[in-house]
Amino acid sequence: MTQQKVATSLTNLTVCSRVFFTALTKLQVLFSYATADDFSNALMMYIRDGVHFIRYNNIPQTIIETLELPTVLRQWRCYCHVFSGDTYTVYVDGVALASSPIQVDDRVLPLNGTFVVGQEQDSLSMKMNRQQILKGYVTQINMWNYGLSSHEIAAVANCFRNIIGNIFSADLNEVELINVEEEKRSLKSFCFKEEKFIIFPEKRIFVESTKFCRRVGSQLYAPLNREMNTQLNATMVKLDICGGAMNMWIGVTDEEEEGTWRRITDGKVLENIPFAGGQPDNTRAENCMMMVGDEGSWADFKCYEKNEACVSCEERPGTTLYLRGTCQDMRTSTMFENLGYYSQKPYFHGFHGYMIRKYDSKKWILHNTETNSTLAYLSLASSDQYPLGRQRWSLAAPICHQPEGSERDLSLSICEAGQYMCDDGQCIDLAARCDAKDDCDDETDEDNCSILQIPAGYRSFKPPKNIANASQPLQPHIIFKFLRFLNIADVQQAIHLEFIVTMSWMDSRLKYRNLRSIIHANKLSSEEKGSIWRPELEFPNVKDGQLNLLKENVFVQKVDDSLPVDFNVVNMDKMYGGSAALIIQHQHYSGSFVCTFDVFYYPFDVQRCGVMVQLSSLSKELVAFTKSRAKVEYDQDKNLPTYIISDFYAHHKTNTNRESLLEVGYTLTRRYTLIVLSVFMPSTMLLTIGYSTLYVKVQLLQVRLVVSLTTLLVLYTFFNQTSSSLPQTAYVKMIDVWFFSCTILLFVIIIVHVFVECLESEAMIRVGPKFSPLPSRLTPDRLLRLFRLVLVPVAAFVFTVVYFTMLLT
Repeated sequence: MTQQKVATSLTNLTVCSRVFFTALTKLQVLFSYATADDFSNALMMYIRDGVHFIRYNNIPQTIIETLELPTVLRQWRCYCHVFSGDTYTVYVDGVALASSPIQVDDRVLPLNGTFVVGQEQDSLSMKMNRQQILKGYVTQINMWNYGLSSHEIAAVANCFRNIIGNIFSADLNEVELINVEEEKRSLKSFCFKEEKFIIFPEKRIFVESTKFCRRVGSQLYAPLNREMNTQLNATMVKLDICGGAMNMWIGVTDEEEEGTWRRITDGKVLENIPFAGGQPDNTRAENCMMMVGDEGSWADFKCYEKNEACVSCEERPGTTLYLRGTCQDMRTSTMFENLGYYSQKPYFHGFHGYMIRKYDSKKWILHNTETNSTLAYLSLASSDQYPLGRQRWSLAAPICHQPEGSERDLSLSICEAGQYMCDDGQCIDLAARCDAKDDCDDETDEDNCSILQIPAGYRSFKPPKNIANASQPLQPHIIFKFLRFLNIADVQQAIHLEFIVTMSWMDSRLKYRNLRSIIHANKLSSEEKGSIWRPELEFPNVKDGQLNLLKENVFVQKVDDSLPVDFNVVNMDKMYGGSAALIIQHQHYSGSFVCTFDVFYYPFDVQRCGVMVQLSSLSKELVAFTKSRAKVEYDQDKNLPTYIISDFYAHHKTNTNRESLLEVGYTLTRRYTLIVLSVFMPSTMLLTIGYSTLYVKVQLLQVRLVVSLTTLLVLYTFFNQTSSSLPQTAYVKMIDVWFFSCTILLFVIIIVHVFVECLESEAMIRVGPKFSPLPSRLTPDRLLRLFRLVLVPVAAFVFTVVYFTMLLT
């Protein structure tokens, strides 16, 4: 570069080149600029496995490494890198793809080194590597000591101008050519996109021909003019294929507008069509076209009849087939394309020198052209078949640590990440995999639908580790959802419940396939449920040990992105690590649970009941419940016929058992309105009736005694009936106190009536001085008046106040 005599160093720089790859190496170096043996990466642009890199003064400019640029062969691409001011901008085919600050402290690039095109220098003009070379064509290599504008770069990329670099230009400067061929081309030829085709000589009906072209990443080819049609016909003649009266399907149709033939690929209308004599002969029913005879003439045919012909598929730049299953270390090593013919059959050309070609009538081989060795061979059932889709290959050399002579599944298809490859090579969206619908023509998308991948040595009896903190036990999330309170039997001290226990945890040992966003689409089968660790639950306070597990389901919920795509995997499933998904277990139970009812304050009592949940046969040092990861739900009506449910809670109990125990509790508040109306009001009315006998005339003893005794008997019977509906307790309940008090008060009233009968009841005549006092005497009327106006009301009032004060507070 010192011979350029433009400048001794640069701070601003633009470097462009146009490249046409024919094959790939481990490192495709576009250019390399070295200024010393220990500074061989002063400026270098290279591509490795589809990722683009550029170094400036030995510092990577990482902006280009984040760009997603397709890897294509046999297509001209223009790369420009602009270092202007403090900004680095990368252009591909004239379009600015990204821009960022220049990632280098020393901006000065000295021009005292050696500039090499298509090869990396590991030292100044030395230490070349055959795996770090550009295979293909390169032109328009230019370097400027300033930043080209975006308009100038677009003009260069679109072949409008050829701007010569003022620092270096491959068009003007003398370069030393070593093992390189040179040829002259016009500027416009670099932007001319020639239509290409590949002929598959097997006879197929139109529908099958269309499907076949799609499976190799293309569509039916149709020559745009007579010159291209002659070229297509000449290729058939040269290869000596597709003979007969009906030669080849043409990718045109007039179904949209009768008589107007449009290409299927781009919708262009064809003019000056070389129809055979008498064609087209059916203007409505025949909407497809076929080449007939030896002159390349066309004739219209029905699309859905059994007519068979060869098919030519249009080559599409950028459409790639992938050979998966060979354990390559670079994704580009799995890429193939249709290129040329071998033994009158198209062959598949690998980007890194591999080839899949016909070997004999029914056998194909995978060949390494770098070492001239056969790696594997495939025997097919028919000579008309191609090695597309999933096939069982026999190894002629070790592949993926499998020995020579063994068999291995390999797949060849155009399917990209996010698609599923059917066994025949058809590509469908990965979301259609295992959706209970046949989306593949061969129906293989519904095979092997297990979402679990269990590693060797997995122990289902051993719980997984806590991913967040390995020193802590596994702490699963638990949601206890009450569905129904079927029966609350306070006499039997049991509550019949229906509930769902939902537990979730992560198992880092597992991997998952093709998880969907909808959790119910990730349901585990019975076999899958039995093959992994799951917590077993016990319920210590279940009554009589009788608990019914009505239903059990296990799901997997996606919570994180999938693992990086492994381009070597044949089945193309999307894989998720154990930490990317939750295992969710739903268990639907029904059973009765013991609850100790404290009915001292009946009917104003409040009960605290619950369900004990215990992990079975697992030490709390391995798996444990925590309050923070426990939740209780109930979304039904909280007002039950006899109780109001409230205050749900989940509490981790610290017990002496080795297993972890969780108490899921709730509060039952008795609805007392009906009880007040059916117990307190009738008893109060009975008491009032007994009290009213104090107002009956003294002479009517029989009436007073009969009414009060009958009231007492009714009250006692009523008390027995009420007590029978309550739990038997050794302590006196408040409802008992109420009935005892009523009974005692009625008993006192009856005694009063008996006592009144014993008092004198004769008429008294007052004789004596008008103002002389007589001794006072307790009469029956006075006694009744004392009880009905003072003693009974006061006693009843004091008792009522004290009683209900105790109940309500």
